Amino acid sequence: MANSRYRAKSLTTAQLRAAHRDQRPIATPIRRESVVSEGFTRREFLAGVLATGTLSAAATYLLPGGRLRPSVTLTLVTGVDPTGGRQLLIDLWNQANPDTFVKVEEVTGPTLDQKDKMIGAAQEGHADVLNLDIIHIPHFAQQGYITAIELSDVHEFLPKTLHASLWNMSPDSSRFWAAPFNTDVGMLFERLPADSGANDLVPPMAQIIDAIPDGSTAFAGQLHPLSSASDEAFVINTLEHALSRNDAVLDEDTGLPTYELERWQEALEPLREAIDKGRIRACDNEAQTTEQFRSDGLRYMRNWPREYRVLQQSGDPDVRASRIRVAPLPLGILGGQSLALVNNSAQAARAEEFIRFLTDVPAQKILAAHGLAATRATPYTDPNLVAFIPHLEQVRGSVEQARMRPIHPNYSNFTQAVAKHVENLLYRGINLPSQFVYDMQKALK
Repeated sequence: MANSRYRAKSLTTAQLRAAHRDQRPIATPIRRESVVSEGFTRREFLAGVLATGTLSAAATYLLPGGRLRPSVTLTLVTGVDPTGGRQLLIDLWNQANPDTFVKVEEVTGPTLDQKDKMIGAAQEGHADVLNLDIIHIPHFAQQGYITAIELSDVHEFLPKTLHASLWNMSPDSSRFWAAPFNTDVGMLFERLPADSGANDLVPPMAQIIDAIPDGSTAFAGQLHPLSSASDEAFVINTLEHALSRNDAVLDEDTGLPTYELERWQEALEPLREAIDKGRIRACDNEAQTTEQFRSDGLRYMRNWPREYRVLQQSGDPDVRASRIRVAPLPLGILGGQSLALVNNSAQAARAEEFIRFLTDVPAQKILAAHGLAATRATPYTDPNLVAFIPHLEQVRGSVEQARMRPIHPNYSNFTQAVAKHVENLLYRGINLPSQFVYDMQKALK
């Protein structure tokens, strides 16, 4: 908390470099012109981030007077982070805070399985901090698994990232059920032809889909789940396609769906037709979508912002030539993860310090360097980040305009209802029945 009795001492840049040396050596700050000609290594970019300032006062271990605190171990339960950004931050924390070691327990599997494993960790007292998908925050709060925490600098977070964590549903409160760690939003990736200009206007997604020649499969998205692990990605993609046709299918403020069956049928029918006529490469998950986009040179892809970093690391020639453009969808669906304090944690004060460290500005810049979307506004104007990520402003704009999914403790039931009926529509030609509306209402009542 902002008024913690532990007054911390900020780390200097030299200390940060020392803490970082076991990861990679420090390089000089990056320059914009090297983006196109050579590309950036993670080492070079992090050097620019770390050289711009100091990390938060949360990354310290001394009490006033220089007395060491008793040693404790905190357990963070979280899903897998393929970017490496989160682990780098935890390593920095552990090196700077030998008395407050953070142990990571990763949960894997489908979204619902991860949720159940986190519930078990909270109930059994095996966790201090949970890194929750934002759609699960209301359920964990309702069941008493997590406790509200103070955010002293609320105005510095992008407002949409806080919405799922509202405590007592009050937008004016400084207390939240969780602190936004990383955000996410669907984006449109476009491979520009050699004769096009980067400043050409990007057509809306619906117009792009309608203009693709039949059989050309020029657009890839997460639209054919092969297991329940991919259901959430499928639902998000179909909601974005529906919003591109009719922005009233989800309420602007609450994310609640319309219960007008005809409106849903009309919004999703063009997607069914596009898949049926071979205009869309329907993929199982995000990684498969990126691989198809890269290996087959597809023109368009719907994916999360972090996949740009994947394309960079794969050596995609069009990324190196600045011919991959990342642009907003008409309305993307907001994703992301937030850090919540477990209700029965025996080390609540230390856990809150750790949460503040991970959500402070310098840490958010490091996450952005690894391809994740920051939850604070400041990283989006950092010159090093802007040089490294040319579409940073578009990501921020998309987050600020994104639609929420229903903020509801029973959201998981909503996902199951939408996935079942929409998959029948897209691949079995079964029009949405009245049961579709009933199932959504039942899940969200």
